[in-house]
Amino acid sequence: MLFLCAVWVGAAFAERTLSLEDCVKLAREQSLDMETARLSERASEASLKSSEASGRPTVSAYVRNTLYDTPFDGQSQDHYRFSMGLSGSYTIWDGGSTSINVESKQLSLEASKYSTELAALNVQESAMNAFVNLLAAKEDLETADSALALSDSLVSYNERLFDAGSITRSDLTLVKSDAASAKVKQISAAQAERAAKTNLRQVLELSRLDSLRIVAPEVNYEKPSDMGELPTFDEVLSETRAHYPGFISDSLKVQAAAKDVELAGKNSSISVTLGAEASTGFQAWESDRYARQMKNGYTHSLTLGINIPIIDGGTTTAKVLLAQVESERAKVSQRETGKTLENNLEKLYMQAESADASWLAAIAGLESATEAYHVAVEQRAAGTISSTDFLQQKNNLQSAKNTLTQAKYTSILARNLLDLYMGRFQ
Repeated sequence: MLFLCAVWVGAAFAERTLSLEDCVKLAREQSLDMETARLSERASEASLKSSEASGRPTVSAYVRNTLYDTPFDGQSQDHYRFSMGLSGSYTIWDGGSTSINVESKQLSLEASKYSTELAALNVQESAMNAFVNLLAAKEDLETADSALALSDSLVSYNERLFDAGSITRSDLTLVKSDAASAKVKQISAAQAERAAKTNLRQVLELSRLDSLRIVAPEVNYEKPSDMGELPTFDEVLSETRAHYPGFISDSLKVQAAAKDVELAGKNSSISVTLGAEASTGFQAWESDRYARQMKNGYTHSLTLGINIPIIDGGTTTAKVLLAQVESERAKVSQRETGKTLENNLEKLYMQAESADASWLAAIAGLESATEAYHVAVEQRAAGTISSTDFLQQKNNLQSAKNTLTQAKYTSILARNLLDLYMGRFQ
């Protein structure tokens, strides 16, 4: 029993190893936004089925038991009547309202499906952001750990120099102060990494108890050109607009709204309904037998009803006006979606261009800082550089590493997001 409990606990706290592709897939499957979108899609399916059912024949049966009396006919006893019947109706003509309504609901369902795809795109974008931010935070933490280890080693080294009388107490205090600052930066980096991991876990709807480990992409990019040439903005915009789910959903909503305007105008149309009914029954305390009463009381009928609206108090006009307003609102929403999409893509594209340039600049900056640090190490060994200048070069190197990390992952994220919008991300 204890072994089974240990196995269960181990499984509950098992480490989950996720790649970028795993995170994107998991976000699409488990996001609450996706569940909400799927529920809206199911509601649209139910609405379509309801509109389709409204044009089909209806049949119902009834059974009635009635207890009554007639106090003024000279009889004092109660009476009992039993009746049953079967009735049905079918709308032969309603001005096309049913078919138009079905078409509108079909368009709404298609729009709902694309809205679900839009929700998927949004949660995938959030997963990408959270994943890449966590990668950057992990690299920053590794850099901070290395810097702290170096600072601690410098403290030990300078303590030995101080004990030997080679440096002043002021130099030793300066090195210890730098080590304390490195510790603060390491703690800050660890907290940032923890916050980034929590954010990713929340995007993926994972429990706090899940131990999470992410795997960097197998392809290690050393410079922006390793990711391929950045497409032109016109290419990005053209490919995105061709299949962007939000834009397609809005287009379908515009078509559905046009159908609703047409449907509202059918409120004053003539409708023709065919009805049929068959019924029988018997009455208690009558001298005749019940079976004979059932036979003699049987009736059936066939009814053809024609409804001709003449005055509806302006109801049809009001419905048409309201539907027209909703139609115009759908068109405005479509234009707004197109404008927002183009604006967001342009910002993302400029971010990608800027990130690529920043990455190249950061590479050059790191090379310069690395060379300067190596020179400072040689100067320190020769005793020709002050502790202040040496620590400055060391901190410059750490800062250059952090800058390169941020620029690199900002560029990778921007490229991945462009691929996601263009439908190239697999």
